[in-house]
Amino acid sequence: MKMFLRTRGSSQEFAEALADRAIRQLPGPVRGLRVLDLGCGPGVYSRALAGAGAEVLSCEIDEGELRRAVHPIERPIAADGRCLPFPDATFDAVVCSNVLEHTPQPFDVLAEIERVLRPGAWGYVSWTNWYSPWGGHAVAPLHYVGAERSLRWWRRMFGEPKGHNLPLRNVWPTYIGRTMAWVEQRRGLSLVESYPRYWPWLRVIMKVPGVREVLAWNCVLHVERTVHPVG
Repeated sequence: MKMFLRTRGSSQEFAEALADRAIRQLPGPVRGLRVLDLGCGPGVYSRALAGAGAEVLSCEIDEGELRRAVHPIERPIAADGRCLPFPDATFDAVVCSNVLEHTPQPFDVLAEIERVLRPGAWGYVSWTNWYSPWGGHAVAPLHYVGAERSLRWWRRMFGEPKGHNLPLRNVWPTYIGRTMAWVEQRRGLSLVESYPRYWPWLRVIMKVPGVREVLAWNCVLHVERTVHPVG
């Protein structure tokens, strides 16, 4: 968290440290598994997964993100997470880090994760929830006044926001309670656990509506693919 506050989550050092932490938080070892890094960005997680022994397939919608890779990504696929170009039950695991808040249809992404996981496989899904202190990204903390209003107020007070993660352009409100409820009603997914990414020991707050939306900062869901058909 100290590194995040110092760099506002934008440094290579922070990205690599967060990827290493994610590997330790995964539901199980990835050695020998076929893993989809969904929304891989510049490939920091793909590299960490490969280093842990996974057979990694990297997928990213923004080709500009792929070009930012410090280390070359092996055969990345440019594709939309809401409509993945893979057959059903393709992967042993899916890692989807900080993606859901960057699409206006996060449930479509989750439905695709459900579809491409084989029965019994798991997904690690994390995102920055809207009501967290960093939920508005470039305009935080003004996002608490609303997505549209926050951008108007920021420009009026400070000028054009720095960065490209702007409300309703590259960042959309995504909520913990609604996302957990959506997963729990799916026949093809099981919600195994949820916890704050930066403070996993504080997972008790995930049982408290409202409180979790603010204090979790970044939410992690561990899901598993059931044997039921998608739908």
